[in-house]
Amino acid sequence: MAALAAALATAVSAYNNGMGERPPMGWQTWCSVGECGEDHCFDGQIRAMADTLVLSGMKDLGYDWVVLDDCWHPTRDNATAELVPYPRFFPDGMKPVIDYVHSLGLKFGLYTSVGDRTCHGGWSPGSFGHYERDARTFAAWGVDYVKIDYCGSHDSVEGHRNMSRALNATGRPMSYMLCRGPYQQQDHWGYAPGIAQGWRATGDHHDNFASVRQQVEAVRGKASWSGPFGWAYLDMMMTGGQGCKDHEEEYRTEASLYVVVSSPLMVGTDIRLMTPIMKLLLNKEAIAINQDYKAVPGDAMPSCHGSSQEAWVRRLSNGDSAVALTNWGNHTASLAVCLDAIGWTHGETAGARNVWARQSLGTFSRRFEAKVRAHDTLLLLLSRTGAAGSPENKVAVAM
Repeated sequence: MAALAAALATAVSAYNNGMGERPPMGWQTWCSVGECGEDHCFDGQIRAMADTLVLSGMKDLGYDWVVLDDCWHPTRDNATAELVPYPRFFPDGMKPVIDYVHSLGLKFGLYTSVGDRTCHGGWSPGSFGHYERDARTFAAWGVDYVKIDYCGSHDSVEGHRNMSRALNATGRPMSYMLCRGPYQQQDHWGYAPGIAQGWRATGDHHDNFASVRQQVEAVRGKASWSGPFGWAYLDMMMTGGQGCKDHEEEYRTEASLYVVVSSPLMVGTDIRLMTPIMKLLLNKEAIAINQDYKAVPGDAMPSCHGSSQEAWVRRLSNGDSAVALTNWGNHTASLAVCLDAIGWTHGETAGARNVWARQSLGTFSRRFEAKVRAHDTLLLLLSRTGAAGSPENKVAVAM
């Protein structure tokens, strides 16, 4: 905990520009329309997605970022060295699009890379040798968020630091998200809290169940390294995307774990097609768990003493607990959580609530057990009740 406190103190003193107190929430290109990497965003698409954030009610729930990933710019201006958006996709340039997004009360983000080239195909220019120029361009356009990748054959650590200094020098507060490709494990991010509001703790996330597990395993034992003004990011969410290759149960697991570890919630799917699966994103109770910035992000722990089962648990700032009981197996299983195993005092009584179903499950004072379908997650909110509960509470879960 001392190391965490020191890291957060560094973040506050070095890069607290008012951005990133809570995990950011929003929508991001790259996989939202078509296969990942083939989503060549354009003016009309960006405006339509921004409109949808407002009209769907997502903005009111906190989804207020619109972020363009790679593939938005082919070159630099020969005279000024300023980055130039694709004329075919942004015929009036980037600033009118950003101004439109701002007019809706939303914030706007862009992508670049520390090296000579960006990561997709190597044909778009990176920011190496142009950190100050690009930072000034982003500030002049009204950018609020910069994602910086690692490609282009130069030292990503030094490049990240250089761009951080350049962004600060503009005087415009911009949230700053770091990527390091194959070096994105948490162990390699010791320098990040001092220069940025977020960093990718994982490799790229894909629309399959194995990838969901890979993402959350990346922060096992380390989720508490992140906090206000510096968040570990599991990559964009695939909820309902890419033709819904995951099942509803698997998307519920993805959403549950992102919520409990307090990852930024950046949606990488087409929010204009709000399927029943994607309505997971609109659950106010889940969002409140994710956005509780005063609480240490959740982590994995044994769900009961002496048990091989695990739960991902987050103690919230009001003393409640969010518990994700995930069935990683291929058959329905009984999963349990014991209050004393997750830090509650012996004899305390909890009220259990199924967050996704928005349903009370009664009270208990020792052990809660439920049947959870294959690849599904029961996301529980456990609240102190003061009332006498049964020692055991078994509930057949119908999600």
